[in-house]
Amino acid sequence: MKEQINRRDFFLRSFLWAGIGLLGAIGTWVFGAMWTSTGKFSTARWVPVIPLDQLPQESIVPFPEHKVAILRRGPKVGAISLECTHLGCIVNVVDRGFFCPCHGSDFGPLGQVYSGPAIRPLPWHEIMFRRDWVWVQRGGKYDGPRWAELKSQPAGNGLGGQ
Repeated sequence: MKEQINRRDFFLRSFLWAGIGLLGAIGTWVFGAMWTSTGKFSTARWVPVIPLDQLPQESIVPFPEHKVAILRRGPKVGAISLECTHLGCIVNVVDRGFFCPCHGSDFGPLGQVYSGPAIRPLPWHEIMFRRDWVWVQRGGKYDGPRWAELKSQPAGNGLGGQ
């Protein structure tokens, strides 16, 4: 014979199981955040992007796989994010700077906003030169340009380096 429960017991059991489910979901979220946080704050977030000898003078070279574009202006090299500050779409490099195909935000050659809906400029990344490559730090994003200066080296020795 099946046990019948009254309305009060039904609601009590329902709230008990819902509470257990909620605690399980919160615990999973907290554990997942702790599990994945080590990579977010690690110095291992530096990635090699392009060899220095392949970086053209006075250029903006996009690397959508890294969500970054490398800018070169004379001896200065910088890395600007390709993620639109409106909703995070990947922007395209155009003659006048950057353009977001999702909602039409237009950015200048240094990421400054020309027209919205974006209201913040494109952020910049730290870069360094190592083993004749441009390396970009994926973790931090900065409001203004973060230029690194190429040091001239004797011929045959490659460009700049740390």
